[in-house]
Amino acid sequence: MMTRLAYNIGLLAGLILALPWLLVKALRVPGYAGWVLHRLGWADASLSSTVFPNSAASPNPTTSPRIWLHALSVGETASVRPLLRALRAHYPQAALMLSSSTRAGATLAAATCANLVDCRLVMPYDLPGAATRIIRRLRPDLFILVETDFWPNLLGALAAAKVPMLLINGRMSPTSWNHYRILRFWARPLLFAPFTFLAMQTKAEVDRMVALGLTPARVGVIGNLKYTAAAAIGHRPKLARSELGIGAHKLLWVAGSTHAGEEEIILRAFRRLVVQWPDLFLVLAPRRVERAAMVLALAKQYGYRVALRREPKGAAAKGATEAEVVVLNSYGELVDLYSLGTMVFIGGSLVPAGGHNPLEAAVWEKPVLFGPHMEDFAEISEDLLAVNGALQVQNEDELVAGLQRWLADPNHRAACGRRGGELVRTRDQGVLAAHLALIERLQTTKINNVKR
Repeated sequence: MMTRLAYNIGLLAGLILALPWLLVKALRVPGYAGWVLHRLGWADASLSSTVFPNSAASPNPTTSPRIWLHALSVGETASVRPLLRALRAHYPQAALMLSSSTRAGATLAAATCANLVDCRLVMPYDLPGAATRIIRRLRPDLFILVETDFWPNLLGALAAAKVPMLLINGRMSPTSWNHYRILRFWARPLLFAPFTFLAMQTKAEVDRMVALGLTPARVGVIGNLKYTAAAAIGHRPKLARSELGIGAHKLLWVAGSTHAGEEEIILRAFRRLVVQWPDLFLVLAPRRVERAAMVLALAKQYGYRVALRREPKGAAAKGATEAEVVVLNSYGELVDLYSLGTMVFIGGSLVPAGGHNPLEAAVWEKPVLFGPHMEDFAEISEDLLAVNGALQVQNEDELVAGLQRWLADPNHRAACGRRGGELVRTRDQGVLAAHLALIERLQTTKINNVKR
């Protein structure tokens, strides 16, 4: 009780301190004021035309459960989409509800999940009382958290309402583990103990959970949904190079989900490479779309002919045909751009940002490079390296050397890409079935508990 009280005092103090920053951002960023009101719980949480499904509890949770899934942002939303599709097929009468914590995640959910769920909503800040109010409205039979975004008040309110909780694709990086280990007296009861079962991505993460004091029977590995999500990507139609003004003869390097500090490295590497391969073309895709103008200006400082992927009104950029570099400034297109690439660099990895998902490129059988900071995708990056489906580099010189080898040897880069694609297809097998079986078991457990 004292631990939760201390948490809430700290949370409220932090929010008060953050209010000036939130106000400034609300005034400067279009649409952000409405988003903050949603997150503060001062506006209706719904983002979909169906405000909320019927608030009555499911008459028969085995056939028509009310399942609330929470995906923090873009990566988590992409991971959960195949599970949503499977749940819709398995429970056709279910009320499926999907919440997001970021605007980017909500945008992706609207674009790719709207036909799979009955309700999309904003996850409010974890303020006292906010979680209780939204639980009363949703009346979930099961809560599923995708990967991360643990909130003590939310988890406590779900536990008080006797709602089973499932963590899927759970991850705990070595850095997070060190923090949780020090604060285990706080983390275990507030963040992890409320879950009925925690499905982690790797055996190492299972061991960390057990070391925090969780019962081994409540933690396990049932397969990584990111492989399933990536396998589904391979069935999507590809973009045409002509849509970006890139000739068929061009060698295309796609640098995806880049962060501040990485674009400079990439642009310097590109300058070194075009001396030997003048037909090389670069697509730079910053992780945060709002940084596109800054990245565009940076590329111009290096003397390149640069174009945005889309003009401000959304039309395809007219200057792309004369460009050497295109900066992506739209949501939802990066995965399709990977399909056009000759080779791909995964951003957030040359700077300490935890990396991003290399499977989105590997599924297209593209050779992938990434830097040393892949903590958020440790299992996946290790899997790709183990089958020689990717190359890990430490700095600009190694990045240039790796790309030079692939540019000089088409057979080598093609073989690397094939091995990555085969890994995706192999690891996808049985993952959805294992998740559905676990969800079915949790639903049955809840019904038996209610009967008792």
